Amino acid sequence: MRNKELLQHDQEYEQRFIKNIQLVPEILEAAKNELSKQKVKHNLKLSDLQNGLFVKHFTNYHETQKNKFIPDADYNEYLKLCGIDANKLADMETRYKKLLDIKYPFYTHNHDYWQGIEGRAGRLNPSLVEKLKEAPTKKVYNLDDFLKISKDSYKVSVNPELFKLYLTNEKQYEAMDVATDQVKLCKRKKDSPAATIKIAGELVKDIDRDYKITWDNEQILNIK
Repeated sequence: MRNKELLQHDQEYEQRFIKNIQLVPEILEAAKNELSKQKVKHNLKLSDLQNGLFVKHFTNYHETQKNKFIPDADYNEYLKLCGIDANKLADMETRYKKLLDIKYPFYTHNHDYWQGIEGRAGRLNPSLVEKLKEAPTKKVYNLDDFLKISKDSYKVSVNPELFKLYLTNEKQYEAMDVATDQVKLCKRKKDSPAATIKIAGELVKDIDRDYKITWDNEQILNIK
């Protein structure tokens, strides 16, 4: 078999995944800003808020302020008098903690292919249940595997291999070569893309006006 050959790199999926990870530091930054809006004087860094206790920072600060200036006042009445509350901070805290709890399972090889099979496997598809026995192992990632926060900066590191599909045997190469040759022939004959798809077979999902092929990755990887 030839060297490891890329079938697809789903960069759109990769970018969506990265944006989802970036939601975490974005919420931390928003919490910093909201604390300032709610009259909390602070010099908090992103790392100071990583524990997700946004409301606690609000409460500790304003309880101290109340006790300092009007110790006999009711705390809730003090907040009303100051025109402040922790409602938005509480919402942010809930969203943030849900993001922290998310687990990210990935198959160690050809994840998207095996995830698609897993999603359809069940009593209605017993053959796919059987096929899953061939699947590679899964690795479960946590947020910390992708996100590092240091003081007031952060870095998102996601391995692009998680979003790639590779051919697994020589027959797959050969089948794609045959389909590619068929499409080239249809192009020379000026067959329509719709007619070309029928001729090229089930490995071809779509063909654009320039005869560029969109492959059916699952059909290709099903070839043994």
